[in-house]
Order: sequence, then C-alpha cells, then structure tokens
Amino acid sequence: MTLGEKIRQVRLERGLTQKQLAGDRITRNQLSQIENDLAQPSMRTLEYLAAGLGVDAGWLMTQEDGDAAQTRLTEARDLFREGRWAECMERTGTLTGEEALLMRSICARRLAEQALDDERFSEAGAYAEQALECNARCLYPEPSLQIAAAGISARCAVAEKRDAGEAFEAYRQIFLQQQTGVQYHLTMARYDLEQEHIQAAEREIWSIADLPEESRAEYLILRGRIAAKKEQYENAILYLQQAREVEGLSRLLRRELLLALERCYSETQQYKQAYECAAAQREL
Repeated sequence: MTLGEKIRQVRLERGLTQKQLAGDRITRNQLSQIENDLAQPSMRTLEYLAAGLGVDAGWLMTQEDGDAAQTRLTEARDLFREGRWAECMERTGTLTGEEALLMRSICARRLAEQALDDERFSEAGAYAEQALECNARCLYPEPSLQIAAAGISARCAVAEKRDAGEAFEAYRQIFLQQQTGVQYHLTMARYDLEQEHIQAAEREIWSIADLPEESRAEYLILRGRIAAKKEQYENAILYLQQAREVEGLSRLLRRELLLALERCYSETQQYKQAYECAAAQREL
C-alpha cells in the first residue's frame, strides 16, 4: 500500500473529508495530489497529516501490502479469541482499520485490569491510557470501555499518591457524557410515575448525584410531576417553570411540560395560565 493510499484509507475510516484533514495547513487540492501519489509531502506536512489521522508518521512511511496486513489481522483475531492480550496488541501494532483499533483498545483494557489486580499501578495506568487513546481513534468509540479505562486510570493515580484530581475529573466527565446511570434513573422515574409509585419515582430522582446539563430539563419536569402527584402544586409549578426556561427542548418534552403545567394551574385555579398552556400544546 502506497503512502497516498494509506492516508486516504485512514481518512475514510475516520470519517474525515479532505477539507477537514487538510485544515489550514495545506489545500484540499494538495491533499488530493498526495492521496493519489501525484505529490510527495514534506516531513512537516506528513507529521501534520499523521496527527490529524491519529497515527504515527513513521507508520505512514512504511509500506505493507494488503496480503501481509490481512495475515496480521487474522493472526490477531486468533490471539484475541485465546485471550492473549499482549500478543494481540503487538500483532495489531501497525494496523489501522476499525477492527484492529477496537481489538487494541479492548486488549489494553484487559491488560490494565490484570496489572491493577497485581498492584502494578504504573503499568495499569499506562495500559488504561492506551485503551482510551485507541478507543478515541475508533469511528464508533465504545462507551463502556471508555468508562472502565478512565476508572482504572483514576484508581492508579490514587494508588501512586499522585494528584488524582485531574484523573477523577476526566473519569467524571466521560461517565457524564455517556449518561448511562442518569438516563436509567430518569427512565425508571417516568415508569414509576405512570404506575403511581410516587415514592419509587422519588428514590430514582434522588439517586442522581451528578446531573449533566443536557438532562436538566427532563429532571426538572419529572421533579415537577412528582410534586404534583403529591399535591404540592406550587412547588411543581416552580420546577416546571425552570424546565420551561431551558433552551432546545424537544417537542416530546415540551408537550409533557405543558400538560403538567396545565394541570397544576388548573388545580391552583390559575385558569388563564392553564388555558395558555393548553393553547401552546395545540400549536405543537
């Protein structure tokens, strides 16, 4: 595989356009010439392209034909099935395809877990960082792997008595980005409300320790609905009004919000506001 073919293949695997990869360093036409082997990039340009692709410049300069790469991938699959994580990582070292990157990230996570169990904290942290780096380069990063690897990295920082604040903040941000636990509690709270299990819905809501901004509106709506079920209508209205101020509400959440507000206003004999909410629902 030529240099140009490698650059084009990795770019497409990353889902990048020529314009995105070229950035402000070179023109799209120059990149097109490089990819078609009509021009040779300078070392500085090659390093720039490698950084944009998330690969080593040295790997781009080596030539490995398709048959050899396929052989390495087949061997790596066998090693992966056998749980020979370190050997699988070594075998996929120069491969750039999505499958190879995913295998490397999983292997690195497994090795990090093993090293952590053996109290080899420095080694565990290094493998965890490799897992995060490889997973980030995948076209479809695996959320559970990101969370696990970031968690290992944070635990290693504590064990090595380093400043763990940065590591734990990175772990927190990755976890919140996935919204795994938060969305579960919100969904279960909504189900409990429909089943009239008010205390269970409250428990789900209070189980949320860190609330991502993108879940704030749904959280406030559910808090409002719970308060309304407990006939605490004024509190419910406060929660719902706060939710109404959040920008970018989906139509589904707006409808749920307006319906809850209409009922609360009716119960508190604020009929003008109730009518306005009903009218707003009809406009959706």
